[in-house]
Amino acid sequence: MEIAGMFAIAGVILFVGFLGELIFQKTNIPDVIWLMIIGALLGYFFDIANAPGFNQIAPIFTTFALIYILFEGAINIDIKKLVKGVIGGSSLSVLSFLISIIIVPLIMSFFGWGILEGMLLGAIIGGASSAVIIPIAKNIDVKPQTALVLTFESAISDVLCIVGAITILNIINLNMFSLGNVVKEIVYSFVIAIFIGVISGLIWSKIQSYMQKISKSYMTTIGALLLLYSFVEYLDSNGAIACLSFGIIVGNTKKIFSFIEKGNEFNMATPSAKFFFSEISFFVKVFFFVYLGLLINFENISLMLIGFLLTILLFLFRPLAVKISNRHNSSLEHKDRIFMEILTPKGLAAAVLAQLPAQYGITNGEQFSTIVLSVIFFSILISTIAVFMTEKGKFNGVSQMLDLRKLRRTKKH
Repeated sequence: MEIAGMFAIAGVILFVGFLGELIFQKTNIPDVIWLMIIGALLGYFFDIANAPGFNQIAPIFTTFALIYILFEGAINIDIKKLVKGVIGGSSLSVLSFLISIIIVPLIMSFFGWGILEGMLLGAIIGGASSAVIIPIAKNIDVKPQTALVLTFESAISDVLCIVGAITILNIINLNMFSLGNVVKEIVYSFVIAIFIGVISGLIWSKIQSYMQKISKSYMTTIGALLLLYSFVEYLDSNGAIACLSFGIIVGNTKKIFSFIEKGNEFNMATPSAKFFFSEISFFVKVFFFVYLGLLINFENISLMLIGFLLTILLFLFRPLAVKISNRHNSSLEHKDRIFMEILTPKGLAAAVLAQLPAQYGITNGEQFSTIVLSVIFFSILISTIAVFMTEKGKFNGVSQMLDLRKLRRTKKH
């Protein structure tokens, strides 16, 4: 009966996900917010998160969700526009991360936290979620270049958050800090992962050129993706970045092959292939966001309110990162700038890292999880509302909302 009940819940969740996508297409209210609310209600009334075996299955599924959503988003990236996306995404990611590890400890000091514990919390919530941003970026009215920047920002920020959080944990526990080791760790995570991802994509594309007539060949690409992630993680590099690189190559096989061999126009990213991958992406995305909702703990309201406060502050400081990272980009349209300001939701990386402080025995370690999950929920909620209002023309961006000069001019007139 328990299994039948779980299947019934899963069926309802899939229908909610489908209806959520229809609402998204009609109103531009992202479906992820409905899914998280469903997850929160299930967790509150049925305590599914503590069901037998759930804690063993959940980390496997969520990791697959992260790498698959990155891959599926990457196959739609135009390799010609790649360089600008990497540069813009990198600068925006670094600036947002730095703002977080400066602002968060200042605020947490008012609640009795130490500076290092505050910096650790800032590092954990200093990124953006690929699993949220990529689906939203596909459905909003922004230039492909802006969508690229947001995609790369979210992918790069996961690495920054992981390296930053672990570095601060080591400083707290060992009272040691080595800038050289931090830089080496970041470079190793990026360079090795990108190199292996690109080479694997080229090799797999060649293999697929001989397998394209086989009906199950699309599924073998997912198998190759899982093997790639496992191998890169085994090398202590970043498997998610490798999967992103792999997806970019897979999505651009036609251009790559025609450049290498004249007359060879083999294309892995056919409309039918993209449709197949997008269907699986829908299934994965639906359960991923329900899972995040399940993790929300409503018992400690004060910690949830702290999470809400931090979310608002990071949201208000986001335009600063956007402005600095785009200071030389005169072609950035106003609406694209607004979306860059409001799309800063947190996700899986933050949820996973939130468990580490308690495991390391850090002061206030038990409070990290509730605060971070609160930030995840409220950041997705605020981004969702802001996207909806922007699409309806009722929101002109955080920077204009805070433009005191305009406010003074209005008062004078």
